[in-house]
Amino acid sequence: MTRTLFLVGLVTALLAPVGVVRADGHIAEPGGVIVFGGSGRTGAKIVDLLLARGEPVTVFVRPTSGRARLEGRDVSYAVGDAMKVADVEAAIAVAKPRVVINSIGGRSTQMGFWDTTQMNMTAAAKKHGAKEIIFHGSVGTGDSAMAYSAAARERTKDGMAERFRAEEDMKASGLDYVIIRTGIIAPEGTPATGKGYLTEDRMAMGPVARADLARLTVDCIGNSDCLNKTFASVDDSINLGR
Repeated sequence: MTRTLFLVGLVTALLAPVGVVRADGHIAEPGGVIVFGGSGRTGAKIVDLLLARGEPVTVFVRPTSGRARLEGRDVSYAVGDAMKVADVEAAIAVAKPRVVINSIGGRSTQMGFWDTTQMNMTAAAKKHGAKEIIFHGSVGTGDSAMAYSAAARERTKDGMAERFRAEEDMKASGLDYVIIRTGIIAPEGTPATGKGYLTEDRMAMGPVARADLARLTVDCIGNSDCLNKTFASVDDSINLGR
């Protein structure tokens, strides 16, 4: 049964006028996982894995986001703009998740997007008692910059600077965090190989299928081998012919 969380008006320090309402009119249960970008190509795969584990799932979407990939799934929806601190805080305040996952993709041309959205999530997660936050970042950020060529570093420097600020803010938050940097996402339709892995090698740069990235993400929830670490996601079995 699908539920919708409506963000209505502005959130103040005293009142968040929102509600997680199920189709039967009851208030949805708090807890579980909130997935930002959960209607996207990777995010929807994360949602399916979470549901298979029995997790209550809230998906944060823009008003214009398509939901076809999640049709028929038993999820709650938080509708808002991740660039707006009020919308992010309202969603997390009501859902009360123990885990926040940021799998937002695209919109990289919007200045300040990568740091603003993640920092909004981190602040709200800390304020409302979440225990863990997982961020899909990018190889080429911070101490992995040399995995990129000089030309690529110059071309992507603004976006990488934003991602670096987001990562550093997470590390300073006191929350358990997992940073999963991606280098090359394999083309849409690439099946899971089951061979994707996470590495702390800062020079690692390679493809990974979305389904395997989703698996690696969900496997890091509450996993002491992942917590408070930064990884690259790689699959040596995928050959893109480059």
